[in-house]
Amino acid sequence: MSESTEAAPSAAAGFARQPTDRAAKPKRAVPVLLFLFVFCLVMDNGFKSLNLPISEDLGLSVDAVSLQATLAGVIIGIGAVVYSSLADFISIRKLLLAALSMVGIGSVIGYLGQESFAWVLTGRIIQTAGFAAAETLYVVYVTKYLPKKDQKTYLGFSTAAFQLSLLIGVVGGGFIATYVGWTALFLVSLIAVLAIPGVLAFVPKSASTRSSFDILGPFLIAVIAGGLIMFMQAFNWIWLLPVAVGIAVFVWHISTHANAIVTSEFFKYKPYVFVLLVVFVVYSVNLGFVFVLPFLGSDLFGMDVAQTSLLFVPGYILAVVVGTLSGAIAKVLNSRQAVTIALAMIAAGFLVPAVFTDQWIGFYVIGIGLFGAGYALMYAPLLSTAVGEIAPEKSGVAIGFYNLTINIAIPIGIAYTAAITNSRVSFMGFASLASSERAASYATIFFILAAVSLLALALYWFLSGNLRRSGHEIYHVHTEDDDAVAAH
Repeated sequence: MSESTEAAPSAAAGFARQPTDRAAKPKRAVPVLLFLFVFCLVMDNGFKSLNLPISEDLGLSVDAVSLQATLAGVIIGIGAVVYSSLADFISIRKLLLAALSMVGIGSVIGYLGQESFAWVLTGRIIQTAGFAAAETLYVVYVTKYLPKKDQKTYLGFSTAAFQLSLLIGVVGGGFIATYVGWTALFLVSLIAVLAIPGVLAFVPKSASTRSSFDILGPFLIAVIAGGLIMFMQAFNWIWLLPVAVGIAVFVWHISTHANAIVTSEFFKYKPYVFVLLVVFVVYSVNLGFVFVLPFLGSDLFGMDVAQTSLLFVPGYILAVVVGTLSGAIAKVLNSRQAVTIALAMIAAGFLVPAVFTDQWIGFYVIGIGLFGAGYALMYAPLLSTAVGEIAPEKSGVAIGFYNLTINIAIPIGIAYTAAITNSRVSFMGFASLASSERAASYATIFFILAAVSLLALALYWFLSGNLRRSGHEIYHVHTEDDDAVAAH
């Protein structure tokens, strides 16, 4: 998962009425909710790094096994919007109890059905529906129950916890898969159920009231994203039919229904629409390294999943450092400069292993470091550009759809990365120092991911230039308040 998850709430978080029967000590629930937030992120990221062992054990192709990550990613994105909206008329306590039940049921189904990918996939989907609630409702709870003076602090915890969960999930999942077995991760996921007594003891029963809930909007988004993912599995054009119908109905829905997940008025803000385009492109490569490296490490360097997972440690630590220093960086760079440098770093992160594919494993550490630091540098200024002209009272909806876009782009990116990996194309091998046909194939994958990153950079420069000529502010220097909005 990307940093998008930490900013999951949509309209519910932005417009929710404060509960009338607050818990006497609302902060007492924070440790329980933060534990679930981190734990579920760790588990989800752990599973997303297990494509290699699952494919080997069940005899699956690369693009087929990717479904356990791509469909889960769509559920996380849709779930972020659905749960934060449901929290307006169902108590967070009830939603969490339902979510933990789904985590338990899905984990049991996945473990018992480990010999069949259909059962594993079913377990992952049910389990992830529970993960999505835990990852979303922590932020919703903070915005509903805690005083505004404390919200920035506790939302900051979610930002730090997100970066930590990426590291623990990828490394922990790799070690469990190597030394215990990938199916054990289903059993580890059951630890979440142990939080039920804490939820009952500390999370208040109250729920805000809201007159309506958009069911059709999230369903249409799921149809569109699911259709694109299935199309990329085998490039069967029939899957583009539900995509086309879904887009048409979604446009009609948001244009004619005031309670839609996002209304058409948001697409009148040029910076918002332009940034969404850039976000969709660049976040489609967000899990490129996580997906490809286990296969590459095994094929080119004889490394197991645990060893390849360690390659991510320096990069994630660097990302945390860059994210921590983003405030100081913002005093030197404006938004356009920061985003430009960040996108260039992401592309460079792919180009390094593309050129030096099988020369030295350390080049991957360098590439991941550039890649991770680029995303950490980019997030806040890109978001501040998107919502800078949107009224504060509407920012909750805007940020919710922004992060939903990220959560849809990531699984679609996994799908096309899996398709490229499975095809073993090597037409870019001539530009690499790769010493074998297989290495040339991996070099081609990284060149393609770098090209997508550069496309995002070119798109950003073209669109930002268009905005500047139209008189829009694109040189915004983000502040601590912008960072709080980003975490929100």
